[in-house]
Amino acid sequence: MLTTDSSTIDALKAQIKKLNSKAGQLKMDLHDIAEGLPANLDLLPDAAARTYEVYCQLRDLKQQLHTLEQAQ
Repeated sequence: MLTTDSSTIDALKAQIKKLNSKAGQLKMDLHDIAEGLPANLDLLPDAAARTYEVYCQLRDLKQQLHTLEQAQ
């Protein structure tokens, strides 16, 4: 059985909050690039990849949080 304390959960929540903010900004940046297409077309692949990576990290952290909260 997995054991954890509230400080671990609080740290994970803080990390999720910070990453959520970053993800939101990346999403807005991606939206701005998409709105301006075809201008800045060369920026699209990198912006999309960074946005995808951050949202994957966010998904994984939320799953970890859910797992830890269920273990309590």
